[in-house]
Amino acid sequence: MTCRNPGPILLLLAVAIPGCIASNVLDEDRRHVVAPNELVFSPAVELALPGFYESTDVTGEVAASLRKVYYLFAGDGTYTAAALLDDGGTLAFQTLRGTWSIGASGLVLDGGDPVPVFVAEGHVRFTAPGGVLTLRRSTLP
Repeated sequence: MTCRNPGPILLLLAVAIPGCIASNVLDEDRRHVVAPNELVFSPAVELALPGFYESTDVTGEVAASLRKVYYLFAGDGTYTAAALLDDGGTLAFQTLRGTWSIGASGLVLDGGDPVPVFVAEGHVRFTAPGGVLTLRRSTLP
């Protein structure tokens, strides 16, 4: 039996060959995916906050207009943020920049009132009278 059209066979071989390369094995405790609503949050006692974060969940009154939030906390105590707001069906970004600090009472932005901070695996949660914002540590593209 001869094969007149090797195209499909070559395609299958091209797909199958990478499968022969040995894969890296993750530690057992790193083999799961954790959804934000399954995370167990606890009060932040010590938190290395500097980094880039993106929202995964917004609840409370602010959820009526706040769609997505990005924060970049710098190690020098400054931050910049962008929030995607829905104003009656019109989406627009609002940007902020200022200073931040964190202590026993929570996160303080621009010298305002402290906001309690809770932490879970790769996530932070800020709670305020207007709502709750859950952010996932991320990397800049």
